[in-house]
Amino acid sequence: MAFVLVSIDDDPQRLARYVAERKFKMTVTRLPFDRAEALMGVKDVPTGFYVDRAGVVRYETRGGESHGDSAERVAWYIEELKRGR
Repeated sequence: MAFVLVSIDDDPQRLARYVAERKFKMTVTRLPFDRAEALMGVKDVPTGFYVDRAGVVRYETRGGESHGDSAERVAWYIEELKRGR
């Protein structure tokens, strides 16, 4: 299982500071918003994708969904992906 953070921040130094402050242990990369929109259909920020081993997006959260990024909800998504749902 892997987590990847894709940022649409246009300031690489600001992104580097944010990543350092948060001490992310995941891969972090940048993508211009227009590319994120074209490749992934991103319209709202943040947007989360939960992708299974076959590369199929199984769950998606858009915008500031209060339940979408809670620790409990993220754990639920992960467990569902492990079960193959």
